[in-house]
Amino acid sequence: MKNLVAEGKLPPVKDRLPEKPIIVDTSSVEGTGVYGGVLRHVTGSRPQGWNWMAGLSLGSGTLDELLTMCLVRSGPSWMLTPDKVEPLPQLATSWNWSADGKQLTMELLRGAKWSDGDPFDADDIMFMWDDNISDTNVPAWVRPGAFGQGTKLEKVDAYTIRWTFQEPFPVPALFQMSFRKVCPGPSHVLKPLHPKYNKDTTYDAYVNSLKPEKMPWVTMAPWTVVRYQPDQMMVLRRNPYFFEVDEKGNQLPYLDEVQYKLSSWEDRIVQTAAGSADYANLEDALTFLETLRRAQAPEFPNKISWGPRSLSWRVDLNLSKTCGVQNERDKAVRELNRTFEFRRAVTHAMDREALGQSLVRGPFIVPYAGGLHLETDFGEPSMIVYYPYDPKSSKALLAKLGFEDTDKDGIVNWPKQSPLAGQNLELSLVYTSLHPMAVALAESVSTMMREAGIRTILRPVNQLVTTVTDRCQWDLVIDRGYRDFQVPVANLEALAPITTQTPQWHRGTSEAPQQLLDFEKELVQTLDAVRSTQDSKARNELLRKYNQIATKNIYHVGLVSVPAAIVINKRFKNVPPGAPVLAYQWGEENIMRERLWVAQSEQGKAVELLPRVVPGIQ
Repeated sequence: MKNLVAEGKLPPVKDRLPEKPIIVDTSSVEGTGVYGGVLRHVTGSRPQGWNWMAGLSLGSGTLDELLTMCLVRSGPSWMLTPDKVEPLPQLATSWNWSADGKQLTMELLRGAKWSDGDPFDADDIMFMWDDNISDTNVPAWVRPGAFGQGTKLEKVDAYTIRWTFQEPFPVPALFQMSFRKVCPGPSHVLKPLHPKYNKDTTYDAYVNSLKPEKMPWVTMAPWTVVRYQPDQMMVLRRNPYFFEVDEKGNQLPYLDEVQYKLSSWEDRIVQTAAGSADYANLEDALTFLETLRRAQAPEFPNKISWGPRSLSWRVDLNLSKTCGVQNERDKAVRELNRTFEFRRAVTHAMDREALGQSLVRGPFIVPYAGGLHLETDFGEPSMIVYYPYDPKSSKALLAKLGFEDTDKDGIVNWPKQSPLAGQNLELSLVYTSLHPMAVALAESVSTMMREAGIRTILRPVNQLVTTVTDRCQWDLVIDRGYRDFQVPVANLEALAPITTQTPQWHRGTSEAPQQLLDFEKELVQTLDAVRSTQDSKARNELLRKYNQIATKNIYHVGLVSVPAAIVINKRFKNVPPGAPVLAYQWGEENIMRERLWVAQSEQGKAVELLPRVVPGIQ
C-alpha cells in the first residue's frame, strides 16, 4: 500500500484511520504480528447478494461475520468472566445509560471510512434502522420489537445516536446490537436503490440490488471481496480503511488475503485435515473419529482444540395458526402440533441414545431434551424436564387423541371428528442436505416416527432450512441449535414469540400475530424480565426458569447434543487458547481473525491469488 500512497492513489494510513482507532490486544496471545500471508477457508454456503441489511446471507461459514461490522461486538465476550460479560466496542466506541436507565447514548467512530473511502457516520445507522429494520417491506434480520416493545432510535449528531426503551436498563439489548442485528450497510450505496428514495424501483429490486458478481463489496470490515466466481471461489483483500490497530499503532489486519473455496461442508474438514485449507469447525460427528485418527500422524498440519457440547439437533413442530396456513390439512396439522399430548408422543418415540451411537461411537454425543444447553455458564440439571424413550407411551398418547390404525397398514389414521378423518397421519419433515448429520438424523427420526405409527415425508433442501421455515409452509423440521441456545441473553427473540417473526417454529405476520399457547405467554413474560434485569445472577435464574417451562411443555423435541472443536493450521499465531467453536459467535469470530498472523518464513506455504490488489483501486 505504500506504493499506492506514493502514487497518490491512496491517502496516508493516518488519514485512513478514525480519530481514535479501536485498539486490539495482542499481548494476551503471541503479540504484535507481521504483515503478509493468506487464510484459506472452505465453505458449503454461497452468497445470496451483498445487501445484508435486507436479510440476505453473504454466505454462512462466518463470511457473514467477516464482512459486516456492527454497533458492538460479542464474539470475544467468551474471554470475559460470566459476571462481567458485556459486548465490546465496534462501530460504537462507548455508551452511557441515563439515570433512569431508559435511554442509552452511543458514541460512534469519528473519522472512520467505508472501504471505498466514503465517511461513516450516524446516517448509516439511521438508514438501517428507519428504512430496513423498521420497514416491514424489507425482510431484515431483526425487527424493532427484538429490542423491547416501543424502542426508538434517534440521531443526536453525526457521531452520536440515542436509544429510548420502555423498560429501565435492558442490558441484553446491547447484545442485540451485535451480529445479525445492527450491522449497517453503506447508505451512500444503498439509499439511492431504496423505494423510499427512488420512485422508479421496487422493494424486491432493492433487496436483490447488489448481486454477488458486483464487486468490490463496500464494507467496514478487515477484508472485502474483490473476486467472486460462482461455485468456485471468493478472494478477499485487506481493507485499506479498516479502523482497528494493535497496541503499537499498526493498522490491522495483518493477513493480506482471505480465500474461500466454494465447495461443501464435508470438504471443509477434509481439506483442512489435508493441509490444503487452514481452518474448520469440527462439528459434524460423522467425521470425528477419522479426523482424530489422522491427527495422530506427525505430519498433521493442524492444532485441534475441543470445546463443550454447544451444538444440538432438534425437531421443531410448526405451531403457527396465522402464518402459512393454506387449507384444512394445514389447520389440522398445526392444531395437532399445538397439542401437548402429541408433542409428548413424538418425544417419547425418540431413542436418543441410539441416535447418538449411530452417528459416532463413544461418549461424544449425549441425549438432548431441548431448550437451552446444559454446558453453559448458567446451565444446571434442575432446568431440564426430560421425557425418555418410551414407545408404549407414545402409542398410548396417540390412541388417547383418537389416532388408530384403522386400515392396518402400520400408520395411524386421523380420528372421525377430524376434517382429515380416515387419512393416514402423514407429516412432512424438512431438513438440509448440506449437513450430513442432518441427513442421517432425518432418516433415523423418520424410522422412529414410523415405529410410533406416524409417516414422515422426507423433504430435503439443498440450502439452510430457513429458506423453507421463513415461509411457514412446513410441518416438522430438523434443525441445529446455535447461539440462541448457548448464549440466550444475546438472542432472546429467537426463544419465544417476542416478535411476530420469531421463534422459527411459531411465526406470525405483522397483520396476524401468533396465537400464543398458555405456556408461551409465561415464556414471553420470563424473557421480558430477563431483558429488564441488570443482575447477571438474577438473569441466569430467569433463564433456568424459561428452560424448565420450555422443556416441560416440549416447545420442540430435542434429539442429541454434540461437542465441537476448532481445527486451525499450526502456522497461525495469536490463536487464543480455549476459543470455543460456538458461544456468542462462531469460532472464526471468537479467535479474532484480524489479529492472526504468519511468520514471514511460513508465508510462502499458501499462495496469494491476487497479490498487491487493493479493494477499489486497480
